[in-house]
Amino acid sequence: MPDTELITIGAFARVCGLNASALRFYADAGVLVPALVDGDTGYRYYTADQAGPACLIRHLRAVDMPLPTVAAVLAEPDAARAADLLDAHLAEMHCRRREFDAAAAAAHRALGVDPRPFPDRSDHGAVPGTEPDQAVRVGGPALAAAIDQVSTATLTDPALPVLDTILFEARPDELVLTATDRYRLASRTLRPMSSATAEWSATIDAAELRATASWLRRRHTVILRPTPDSLEFHTAAEDSATSQRCPRSPEEFPDYRRMLAALPSTPTRVVLGRAHLLETLERADSPIVTLRFDSPDTATISVPSPDASTQDGRPNPPTELRATVSGPPITIHFAVTTLYPAIAGAIGPDIMLDLSAPDLPAHIRSADDGDLRTLAMPCKPAP
Repeated sequence: MPDTELITIGAFARVCGLNASALRFYADAGVLVPALVDGDTGYRYYTADQAGPACLIRHLRAVDMPLPTVAAVLAEPDAARAADLLDAHLAEMHCRRREFDAAAAAAHRALGVDPRPFPDRSDHGAVPGTEPDQAVRVGGPALAAAIDQVSTATLTDPALPVLDTILFEARPDELVLTATDRYRLASRTLRPMSSATAEWSATIDAAELRATASWLRRRHTVILRPTPDSLEFHTAAEDSATSQRCPRSPEEFPDYRRMLAALPSTPTRVVLGRAHLLETLERADSPIVTLRFDSPDTATISVPSPDASTQDGRPNPPTELRATVSGPPITIHFAVTTLYPAIAGAIGPDIMLDLSAPDLPAHIRSADDGDLRTLAMPCKPAP
């Protein structure tokens, strides 16, 4: 490599406005690969000339462009043809927005009221000033969504109360929420509006957090402050209810990072569209589905359903999904109750599956501004 100044992933994330975890997602998807990965430490480094493509990725993902199209835009040397790809995507999004607006107007009329414009909350509840060292400022709706997403991996078990907790970890430029029920592990990374300069972690009762989530959704901005016995959520002073408090759990959260580090390497990686996979799972009339990846551009999913057979009783061919597959072929089976929550709670338009073996946890990842990752255990095939 020529003598070029290398930038750490944390510094590069601040330059381009992407979360470090999102950068790792895009690197693993082959969309924006680091200039150098240290073979001993695994640290990732970028160069200054990669900031332009990284900022472009951030803008394209902000309009929900799928990863394959993002990759096509980045690979297109002709700016006009790249703009054509963007315009085609925006035209499709505009069509969807018209359908969305029409449905919203119909819903208003069904309620007996005239259609109304959407409220602008872009600067409601903004909190000026510098926060204390341990304070983290984040969007209330985003935090509520993160609690919902990781709560799919919680479990109420009186014998193991730690399974009904969520771990909060504040680090520079990141707020990470993690939960596990032993069979699944979900971890959501948020990019805060302002970060704590002193790192902290807190294990919080999940039932209390779920009750607080509805309050968070109605607050544009919230400030998290840990105390010795709780996690406090504060908002702007003009709000009628300015704070909520969730108690800490006395349980010690499992060392999930060591669990992740113990997983074997990932020989097969798959990127596919979330909406189509979710739609296919919703039609399932069987508790177990089979995913087969044996082509570089196609995934097949076998989902028995009431209408999934021909008139002579033979099964129809499995559903084909567009996918980007790297690594050896693999066939893997999932219980719908395990796979569906991981896909339904994902973020962004794409899902990345890291698959080690048919009997080892699958790593399900998605990203927009930050990322969401879930470990899901496969199962044995249906009889």
